[in-house]
Amino acid sequence: MLFKRKETWYYKFSVKGKVIYRSTGTDDKEQARAIEAKAYSEALNTVRADQKVRYSWQDAVIRWLNESENKSIETEKYHLRWLSKHLDDIALDDITHDVIEGIIKAKLKETGTTRCNRTTSIIGAILNKACKKWGWIDNTPYIRKFKESNQRLRWLTPEEAERLLSELLPHAQAMMLFTLATGLRESNVTGLEWSQVDMQNKIAWIHADQSKNGKPIRIPLNQDALSILRNQIGEHNKMVFAYKGKPILKASTLAWRKALERAGIEDFCWHGLRHTWASWHTQAGTPLNALQELGGWSDHKMVLRYAHLAPEHLSEHANRLPSIVAKTVASEKVTRLKNM
Repeated sequence: MLFKRKETWYYKFSVKGKVIYRSTGTDDKEQARAIEAKAYSEALNTVRADQKVRYSWQDAVIRWLNESENKSIETEKYHLRWLSKHLDDIALDDITHDVIEGIIKAKLKETGTTRCNRTTSIIGAILNKACKKWGWIDNTPYIRKFKESNQRLRWLTPEEAERLLSELLPHAQAMMLFTLATGLRESNVTGLEWSQVDMQNKIAWIHADQSKNGKPIRIPLNQDALSILRNQIGEHNKMVFAYKGKPILKASTLAWRKALERAGIEDFCWHGLRHTWASWHTQAGTPLNALQELGGWSDHKMVLRYAHLAPEHLSEHANRLPSIVAKTVASEKVTRLKNM
């Protein structure tokens, strides 16, 4: 069966109970038919020769997502979408160390070593499951990892934020400012629809299937966020953020990275805007429990990362103890006076 997704034809058929679903890589229907016929013939020959069926990366991704119980499934989907241009249509046993090294080099052109590790970790997890649980491949390639240190979270100072904003085009400025006002993740900003915004009641919401923890998030809109939303009215009838009448699919683009360079800001990615929002909140005195709810974190450990930015939040509690030292010192002075 042939079907079209966007501009590309895909085929799907079953051989001895195994469903094979792949892209033809072409927008020409006749060419797609020929590719499908060849794939079907090869699949039949493989089965007839009693050879081991070869599975593609796409086959593995589909099964992985169907079986996944990971709460961070949306994060995984983000990485898998990025990987599709490198691994789609490649057989699992053709994913070698050299192929993965090429992926690592491509990823490092866009981001740092930590996020690169997150991407290659998903490759490793899927390949390990394909090998050890599904029996689709006999072994897995070596995947190198970069050492990660527990360095401080990278966030922007107000001066850095101003420099960066001045280097961005208006549509990117709007998304950055909205992130700094709400703390939303990149996918939630680019995917925000007008149906998720209630400006009269000053709230927006993220649906459960759009949030990292799988729970809906209610976003109070401050005056900055409301001002940005008002300016976006008319840009697109469905999506809040658009560029030249088209929805924005990604904020962390080449233009974003070039703007960082011009602003002289190093070691920073779009997700750092969320850290910046949280850091500024903490420095302004927002309690950590309130920050956790605002940011939609399910684990309190996540907000404890920002506690050091406002150590004064412990002062009130520290001062609740009776002043034992003062009383002791006073008592010693009285004793010395009596003995004089």
